[in-house]
Amino acid sequence: MQPKAIFLRFTSTTLLATIVLLTLTGLYGLMWPMPVWMYDLHRISAWALVGLIPWKGVIIWGSLRRGFDRRFIRSVVLVVSLLLAVWTLSVIGLALFWSWRAGPERLWWYQTAVSWHWYLALGLLVPLLFHAWQKWPRPRKADFTTRRGFLKLLGLSASALGLWGISAALSTRREDPERPETPSGSREEGSFSGLDYPVNMMVGEGKHRLSADTWTLAVRGAVKDPVALDYAAVLARPAEERIATLDCTDGWFTTQVWRGCNLRVLLAEVGPLDGATGFILRAASGYSAYFLLTEADDILLATHSGGIPFDHWHGFPLRAVVPSRRGWQWVKWVVEIVVF
Repeated sequence: MQPKAIFLRFTSTTLLATIVLLTLTGLYGLMWPMPVWMYDLHRISAWALVGLIPWKGVIIWGSLRRGFDRRFIRSVVLVVSLLLAVWTLSVIGLALFWSWRAGPERLWWYQTAVSWHWYLALGLLVPLLFHAWQKWPRPRKADFTTRRGFLKLLGLSASALGLWGISAALSTRREDPERPETPSGSREEGSFSGLDYPVNMMVGEGKHRLSADTWTLAVRGAVKDPVALDYAAVLARPAEERIATLDCTDGWFTTQVWRGCNLRVLLAEVGPLDGATGFILRAASGYSAYFLLTEADDILLATHSGGIPFDHWHGFPLRAVVPSRRGWQWVKWVVEIVVF
């Protein structure tokens, strides 16, 4: 077998496997707070990707030396390859910028470096799939099972672990003691402060202020007894308090004492029909989040934080507290629960 062909297949296959692992752990982390080991796996995989960049650079350089030709698709693939290289370096650079506190937290359009990291990483998937479809070299077992292949994997793994350890030590050294971080990299903001914590919104949210006199919470869909509760009826329901952490993908977290009613109790009262499997929490703006019925016990329909009723920007009159999900699924301004 030609060493050049083996090198190409080994590098491309290992690179794709690393990106798949990064994508799966990253998507999980966007939805749910990951266990510590999964965050570590994500970061180690990222350093493995860094270790593969010089090898991939050799392949790209070979393609550039051959230049463009009359085959249109080859020229497109070459341009996409260069775009992916710059794009990938930007995604990695933003993650390091955030982790190492290398500059201001807010960058363009008032977004944090970690937010841009998410956005660019998700946007990378489409050109990456096109590139893999066009250039995927079918791997062979011998590319990885030979002594040379094993030593390559061992060296790459050792490099990734070493770089991850150095990076983690640097991040710890630069951490602000007054703003500790979660394993996700989010930094503390206004814990146990009532309403003194940041506000994030999806586009189009928060434009209309809701009135306690006219607002209602409708519970409908696949239920036996649909109801519509006004604000007074919600406040009159048996309330419970929970200490829970809102971990926002924008790079901050806050731990508060939330007060409200248990969603499981409310759903039990309206009686989900046989066959119902989930529900939607919908905001006044139309923004929605989807959950399984089995998650209802984890959700608090909160009216207060730190004993203070929510103001408009924090979700008055009702917001969802969902400790098992990332902050963008803590729906504010809830007006409707639809069981399906």
